[in-house]
Amino acid sequence: MSSLPPASESPADTPRPRILHCVSHLALGGAERVALTLIGALRNDFDFGVCAIRGIGDGDTGRALAAELRAAGVPLIAGPRIPMRFGGMLTGAVTIARATRAFRPDAIHLHTEIPEASYAALLAARPHFSNTPAIRTIHNAVFWAFWPALGRWVDRRLAAAFCAGVSAGSADAAMQLRARSGCRPFPEPPVVIYNGVPTPRTRRAPEPTRPTTAPLRLVFGGRLEDQKGADLLPAIVRQTRLPAGRRVHLSIFGSGRHARLLQALTQTPPPGWSIELHPPSPDFRQKLPDFDLLLMPSRFEGLPLVAIEAALAELPIVATTAPGSVEALPPDYPWLARVGDAADFAAKLTDALASRAQRQTLAAQNRVFAEQRFALDLMADAYRRLYRRVLPGQPHTVLAASKS
Repeated sequence: MSSLPPASESPADTPRPRILHCVSHLALGGAERVALTLIGALRNDFDFGVCAIRGIGDGDTGRALAAELRAAGVPLIAGPRIPMRFGGMLTGAVTIARATRAFRPDAIHLHTEIPEASYAALLAARPHFSNTPAIRTIHNAVFWAFWPALGRWVDRRLAAAFCAGVSAGSADAAMQLRARSGCRPFPEPPVVIYNGVPTPRTRRAPEPTRPTTAPLRLVFGGRLEDQKGADLLPAIVRQTRLPAGRRVHLSIFGSGRHARLLQALTQTPPPGWSIELHPPSPDFRQKLPDFDLLLMPSRFEGLPLVAIEAALAELPIVATTAPGSVEALPPDYPWLARVGDAADFAAKLTDALASRAQRQTLAAQNRVFAEQRFALDLMADAYRRLYRRVLPGQPHTVLAASKS
């Protein structure tokens, strides 16, 4: 995991605007990664702090993110690890209030539902906090589905916030919530700002350099939950037809409710397969060049960073037509299965495993597409303009959605 760059010094009479990023917690998640990437890209323009509503997650990933912030001198305020259903929204409100008093931000940047709910609760109890402008980044194409009534209430409380979606699917989800909440229109329509991803130092070695007798190496990385399609992996594996004479090794990185199901799969893999289950890895993107195919059987996404990172590493992907996922890959990408359909995914995987030359061609095409759509400077420039649009007294232009 690369470290955040230090901020350059500013003259004493020209202080930088202060932006407080609020994330659910520091752990394996796209929202946290986006926030830290954005902090690194804009540290010469703004001063940043981070509020982790539910603290630092278990495992190496959360600790590594916290260490990265400390090393860069970015203030981190962490709250207690209390679930929403046990009062976490209220303790989250207290944590944001504490972070706001300590950091004194000029704007608050909210990432995902838990920070939004906590901030809305804070505004309900202490309306004067609404004097600080707010930005919402929507990280998923399915938004507030787990608690719709609360989502509508939160949306009404955050009516004045400017909004960005990490994909067109995410921006559409924000518009749909606004229609359901009956709230007044957004100050401006949600803008699409695709996540920027740093170009990796290494790429996948061309397959012709390895013997054809070596196992084909597959990888899945993410939360072991329904959203990511982790529960579909056993059926996918059992229905995939392997090339004649080839073995396949699948490495699964993640944690979640389907861990036990996948652990059982490692004990009884189908013929020709070997499968390993690993905990989440803080350097997962550095591992991608070691594999031949990335599996993404997601049911929905915002914009999957792992797909973009794989494309930049020239690792081909078998994915689904889930909202968000399709925006991470070139138009007419051939290895996209129907959402939730293990048999169709297995058919696409069967084709990918048998098509060595096509894997190489698509890997190169994916990289070019990712370099153009998900360049770090494009994301940084779009958020720079959004911050200036929101902050009082800053020069600004009217925002426009990113072009495909």
